Order: sequence, then structure tokens, then C-alpha cells
Amino acid sequence: MDDRKSIIDRVMEATDATKNRVQQGVSGSPVMSATKERAEAVRQRAQAAALAQLNLATREDVARIQASLDRIEAAVNDLAKRVPAARAAKPRAPRAKAAPAQDAKSA
Repeated sequence: MDDRKSIIDRVMEATDATKNRVQQGVSGSPVMSATKERAEAVRQRAQAAALAQLNLATREDVARIQASLDRIEAAVNDLAKRVPAARAAKPRAPRAKAAPAQDAKSA
């Protein structure tokens, strides 16, 4: 039984060694490196195309909108300062109701 186990162990060790040697050979290959680079470039282009289809706001879009809102808020604050405080606090007089018009026939 020990002979059988030792044979299995030796076969497993040889298999692992061969597998590691092949992985090292493939990973160091210029063809494999170029293929990985091309695959990554294709993945990035596909991701960019998918995101473009979603019409999501980018960071630049959000920053531009925030800057516009800040300018609008500053302009509103500036206008609010220009309006006299007394005028803004003055209550409006209630409107007088118009008297109903009478027909010449009924008078």
C-alpha cells in the first residue's frame, strides 16, 4: 500500500512541477504579454462604450453643474442685498374687490 501511495505522490509532484514550469514559460512569453495587453485594451474600450450608452454624469459634469449653481446662488444673494430691506419687509396691502357691474336694464 505504501508503494502505491508513494507512486501517486511522485506523479502528483511531477504534475505540479510541470504545471508550474508551463505557467512560468507562458507568463514570460512576449506573445502572451501582448495578448494580455490587447485583451485589457478591448475590455477598457468596451467598458467606456457601455458607460457612454448609460448617459451617466461624469465627475467633470458634476463639477461643472456645481460651479454653475454656485454662480447662480451668488447672483441671487447679490440681488437680495440690492433690494432695500424696508421694501422686502413691507407687507402688501390687500386688494380691493371690484364692485359687481350692474346691467343698465336692471337699474
